[in-house]
Amino acid sequence: MVEEFIVAVFPSRRMLTKALDHLTEMTDLEIRHAAIVAKARNGEVVVLDDELGPDEGGITGGTLGAAIAALGMVQFGALALPGIGAIIAVGAGALVGGVLGRMTGRFAANLLDSGFRSEQVELLASRLQSGHPALVLEVANPLLALPRIREALSSYRVELVEQLGASTV
Repeated sequence: MVEEFIVAVFPSRRMLTKALDHLTEMTDLEIRHAAIVAKARNGEVVVLDDELGPDEGGITGGTLGAAIAALGMVQFGALALPGIGAIIAVGAGALVGGVLGRMTGRFAANLLDSGFRSEQVELLASRLQSGHPALVLEVANPLLALPRIREALSSYRVELVEQLGASTV
């Protein structure tokens, strides 16, 4: 299945955020994924999307792994160890759990990552002007949704609304 994206370019970040809030409140529009692509004055491209990246997955996995391992050590009776043995046992368990959780979280996030490919972002960013961010939407039934999105965005001074295939973004 070829993914189709709807791209809307706005005159300012403020207008984009207001328009995105308006679009997400529409009940008849099914937004599967959304991303904001902006180009800074120095040419740096910033992409904010709704995908879970490897760093977020690693942090989440590490935190949960450390907490679960520490609680598991307590459950196994580590607190019954004499002296500082309890602290060492719980700390070592949390450390090992955190490392394993981080590796697992990063791996899972890489497997689940289905965001925009770097060449798609680079091509879109090359077409953007500094200070004119783009909203990229993946919606259900893009042919039916495009006229509805154009109508909904008309009051937000949108500069361009068009449908692009994944190969042309």
